Amino acid sequence: MSRPASSLQHPKSRNLNLALLLILSLLLAACPQQAELNPDQEAVHKAMMEWADSVMKKDTDAMWERLSPDAQDWFRRELEGTDPPGARATVRMAKATLEPGAQTHEDERQRQIALLATLPPDPDNMTPKDYYVWRMTPQLTPEGSERTHRLFSKANIKDIVIEGDRATVLVKNGDPDRYSWVRHSGVWKFDVKPSILRALEDARKREKQ
Repeated sequence: MSRPASSLQHPKSRNLNLALLLILSLLLAACPQQAELNPDQEAVHKAMMEWADSVMKKDTDAMWERLSPDAQDWFRRELEGTDPPGARATVRMAKATLEPGAQTHEDERQRQIALLATLPPDPDNMTPKDYYVWRMTPQLTPEGSERTHRLFSKANIKDIVIEGDRATVLVKNGDPDRYSWVRHSGVWKFDVKPSILRALEDARKREKQ
């Protein structure tokens, strides 16, 4: 009497099945696993993707409005600050060293010329929003949009930690590998990182003294 076909398997068939299972497991391990997010985390991620879409569309108005008040204040201080000098004060001082009557050593002149090349040409006529747009414009390219979408994609999210109205987004691949968001008037907005927030708070305390 012949054996049932399922009762015995040829060794080569067993080896082939094992090889296929190994290949399948390796493929699954290589595939990026998306984070499973709860509704609050989904709201943060939705804001992140809206930000990425604004980068793709070069919609700087939407990008500015998506910044937290602290982030907007940080860019205002980068433009208008005097201690430390912001863009306006730095450009004024650099241009003063290049005036025809200024007795500036040639090496220093070249250093100031190189410095001015990294700053907006006329910051006195800029608003904080204008300055922010100037800062962001080099990143508003198809490549920059692709990087932002890839960075904020759900497949690249390691975790979203929410504490009250603040959220820290941890990404698997990115430098930096964490991003701060804050809920302002019910809307999640791109925030400054904790070290900048502490610097802002210190600056505000000094101003009140």
